[in-house]
Amino acid sequence: MPPILPQFIVSFLLIYWPILTRFFSDQFYAHALEHNQNHLLVKLAQSLDFSELEKACAPFHHQRGAGRPERYPVSLLIRAFLVGYLYDYSLRELEQGLYSDLIVRWFVGLKMLEDAPDHTTLERFHQWVTHNQPELFFSVVIKQMERRFPEERTRAQIGDSYAMRANAADEGLVRRMRRLSKYMLVGLLKAMPLEVENCLRGFAWERLFGSYPERIDYFLNEKQRLERLHHTALAAYELHQRVESLLSGCSVHQHLRVRRWLGYLHKVLQDEFSFQTNAAGENEVTELPKKDKGSFRLISATDPEATLRIHDADGKDLTLGYNIQLAITTSGMIQETRAYTGADPDQSGVVNLVAAQMERDGSCPARLIYDKAGGSGKTREELIEATQGQCTLSARLPAYELRSDRFGPYDFTYTEDPKTLTCPNGKVSHVNFPSPQGEGVIFRFYFFQCWNGVLPNRNQSNLEEALPQRCPLWEQCRDPKQGSRSMRPVFISDYRNRVLEARQYNLTEAFEQEMKLRPRVERVIFELTHYNGARRCRRIGLDNADFQAKMCATAYNLKLWMRRLRQNAAAGK
Repeated sequence: MPPILPQFIVSFLLIYWPILTRFFSDQFYAHALEHNQNHLLVKLAQSLDFSELEKACAPFHHQRGAGRPERYPVSLLIRAFLVGYLYDYSLRELEQGLYSDLIVRWFVGLKMLEDAPDHTTLERFHQWVTHNQPELFFSVVIKQMERRFPEERTRAQIGDSYAMRANAADEGLVRRMRRLSKYMLVGLLKAMPLEVENCLRGFAWERLFGSYPERIDYFLNEKQRLERLHHTALAAYELHQRVESLLSGCSVHQHLRVRRWLGYLHKVLQDEFSFQTNAAGENEVTELPKKDKGSFRLISATDPEATLRIHDADGKDLTLGYNIQLAITTSGMIQETRAYTGADPDQSGVVNLVAAQMERDGSCPARLIYDKAGGSGKTREELIEATQGQCTLSARLPAYELRSDRFGPYDFTYTEDPKTLTCPNGKVSHVNFPSPQGEGVIFRFYFFQCWNGVLPNRNQSNLEEALPQRCPLWEQCRDPKQGSRSMRPVFISDYRNRVLEARQYNLTEAFEQEMKLRPRVERVIFELTHYNGARRCRRIGLDNADFQAKMCATAYNLKLWMRRLRQNAAAGK
């Protein structure tokens, strides 16, 4: 059968094929771009300077020594990495998009017939960026946006938080202990294969992992479930003791992976159970009451760093995952975001939102608007100290007066030099001492200060005679269950002055206008969680949650940047 093409044409194509494919690729892309001038990636390629990103990520490829030549340049991987977060793609979806989407191929720098990196290559780059440059993309985009929109640096900022669901499920105690034990044993077998045999000789594995076939908990009655729980807990406790004894002969810097899983197992056993040794020398276990169980309890062995985030008083808004804090300018640009474990309260991350900007840019907003969760006096004081007085907090105060029907600390008049406290009826107390539980001092008003003339006896025999001499504000000051000779303690916080300043400022028109700006952050959170992939954590661990939150914020900022450019162009600016 004669050849389809003459030999000279075949030779010509073999020689000039790279030049031809490059020519047709350029022509095809030019035609496609002509009809997609308003495409997000086209606008981004014209506006974002990638040079700083490429320089910082250059060490991803080996710079010297033996090795295979790089197949995909860092510039291509950086752009593909951004595409993944801009469109909330998984790595496999991104790989598919690199082959099927013409504008995506043009943006990352792939020619028409050139192979794209697969998901494993993209995963290696993702892991490298996560561990070596976790804040690079976020900070570079912010710097370039501030150069384009310099007014952003002087705007007030609004802070809030949202939940990021962990890539894990809530597990029962038995399953939790078994999986933690399994992960610890896998690491132990890899690290110390010879020593493990002696350490675990004679261990009753069926008590820890059960015997096949094992009935699931759903089909067990209450007694059988409790028996399985106790057997598993005792076996896990014994395993913990054996492995801990084995590691005691090693340096604390050795076998860190095993020690981490051993620590997780120890936390579950310590938070959930009480262990005792009976007269026969055998271990016994009792599950602790709910009120006595530990705080920041480990809920899942899949993601041990994720904890429960309760965001309402009734406990119905419950999320296993992470608490993400963010600060935006009043125009909507995200200036900082940080991840905390779910059980961390909102107020614990307020100061870091501004302190991180001070560290990165050397500047901070003059005012941070927050909700009531960050309005305590302590948070206000910490923010002023962290920013050397450059930033103050604007937030509604917690309703201290609603905690009790009695007079509260702010109904009393306090003077610092000398330290005295005057009650609403004009009585003065000089008796004070540092509080053992809080940051402040406790004043005492003794009963004889609240009675004029006749004092009540210990046996209350003259109570009717003395009652007309009692302070008229007694019932507002003391609990009805307290006796007539009771003492009234009053706690005065070290941050009292900050609360009083806030009370005065919160009555001004400026504060009311700031509170009207606060709902803007809810719109940003909606965009992050519904259109930028910030609701569900794709990986496990606090560091990965923090990195994902920053990259989702980066994607949001880039989209905001392109929207504002389009709006300015439409307005002729």
